[in-house]
Amino acid sequence: MLETEGDREARQRIEQAQQEGAITLDLSNLKLTELPEAIASLTRLQRLDISYNQLRELPKSIASLTQLHLLNLSHNLLRSLPEAISSLTQLRQLYLNNNKLTELPEAIASLTQLKWLNLSTNQLRSLPEAIASLTQLHLLNLSHNQLRSLPEALASLTQLQKLYLSDNQLTELPQALAFPTELRWLNLSTNQLRELPEGIASLTQLHLLNLSHNLLRSLPESIASLTQLQELNLSNNQLRELPEAIASLTQLRVLNLDNNLLRSLPESIASLTQLQELNLDNNQLRELPEAIASLTQLQEQKPGFLTKSGVKMPE
Repeated sequence: MLETEGDREARQRIEQAQQEGAITLDLSNLKLTELPEAIASLTRLQRLDISYNQLRELPKSIASLTQLHLLNLSHNLLRSLPEAISSLTQLRQLYLNNNKLTELPEAIASLTQLKWLNLSTNQLRSLPEAIASLTQLHLLNLSHNQLRSLPEALASLTQLQKLYLSDNQLTELPQALAFPTELRWLNLSTNQLRELPEGIASLTQLHLLNLSHNLLRSLPESIASLTQLQELNLSNNQLRELPEAIASLTQLRVLNLDNNLLRSLPESIASLTQLQELNLDNNQLRELPEAIASLTQLQEQKPGFLTKSGVKMPE
């Protein structure tokens, strides 16, 4: 195959890195269709960026890069990962977003030092149980895939703080919710969820919960346990009412209820004294509880809802 300008540039950068004993190498944006075998000689590399190329596969020689801490393979055409990836046991950050992955190999279990794993915008339909071995993960991004269910193995990721599952095909969550209890951020937007399990109560450390663009008709009373929530997005669902349990979310700063079927709000909303933003557009509200006027921290108020003297009907 003819050597392209990008191939030549990659070869030159690899040679220079070898001469200098470099620990960082940037091969991004070179239109590479394959990775030069010479990459295997850079055994001291700690950071390798091969993003924004046209790679369809990784060579087995990738196994030689055992000192890598960061590997960026985002924005390529990868359909699978080689078993050789199991040799990269020092990896802390792995970016595989914007590829064409349909599955993850069991070899992923070897990457026990991973803290960041970005798999968004692929074609994953399921996750292997082997993911349970990634017990050091702090962030896992699985948004924009084709996931229909979640493995119980997620519960093993006890250090996980941010989990992104937006834009998948989830229709339900298991009743015994298998999410790590230390989660701070959970994004489940743009799925097909019709209800939340009572098990949501176990996520007592959540700061952000995004459930927008689902099919929710109600919220469980167990939502009262999410006392650390600061932002709750319930927009674009089919909610007809809010439970009185909403009163327990006293740390809420942002509450988005746009585009639902709400006819009224509970008086208990007055307990949300830290609320700074309340979005109620496109509902069926005829009136608001007078108690809403006591939310003195509100900074963003929709026109027609609040007046200087109190509450009036939306326009």
